[in-house]
Amino acid sequence: MRYNVNMHSFLIVSKNRQTAIDYAFGLCKKNQIDKFDSGLLTFEKAIGIEDIRNFLKQVILKPIRSKTKAVVLDGSKGLTTEAQNALLKILEVPPDNTIIYITVPNKNLVLPTVLSRCKIIELKDKSIDLSKQETTQYLNILVSLPSSGIGEKLKLAQDIAKNKDEVIPWLERIILVARKVLIENIKNKNDPYLISQYLNILVSINKTHVILKTTNVNPRLALENLFLNL
Repeated sequence: MRYNVNMHSFLIVSKNRQTAIDYAFGLCKKNQIDKFDSGLLTFEKAIGIEDIRNFLKQVILKPIRSKTKAVVLDGSKGLTTEAQNALLKILEVPPDNTIIYITVPNKNLVLPTVLSRCKIIELKDKSIDLSKQETTQYLNILVSLPSSGIGEKLKLAQDIAKNKDEVIPWLERIILVARKVLIENIKNKNDPYLISQYLNILVSINKTHVILKTTNVNPRLALENLFLNL
């Protein structure tokens, strides 16, 4: 399928970073864009406004070997609100000789004003399959966190944040378990207080997940704040 490259900027949605990037470069190939004119910008943290300024410098460059060039913006670690606002003008009217691809793990983390300016491509992701051991591990954390001491909560945040790349996947897995537990409690008509407790925990974890995907907050501090308030 070949898209009209002058009509749209593209938002490619996939929880798998490499899948989204590969898809973007696959579109480049279909549109006969030389590899030399296909660039990738990737970042170690959520994209900030200064990153967008550098991105815009690449967007305005002319293609060298093809009629059209492409710039792939890797948003797998999120984009701050300021960064998204800085993109609006270029997304609405990109240069005639440029395709803009932005990859994100979840379109709910993207501002409506950005969504309205892009052609959205949602890729089907494989569901996260947790083993019984992993499910039990996360369930134990959910059950014990509210009653854990401050020291225990800070230690857990420290351990999880040792690998910054693992923080968001950890949150996504525990969100999955929390949702499953909440649904089971609702179906079984268990204690309303218990259901309310799990719902509050799920909401808090979701908020932290969004914050980490849309700001450059320190992951350890975000986790500490989450755990201390549960």
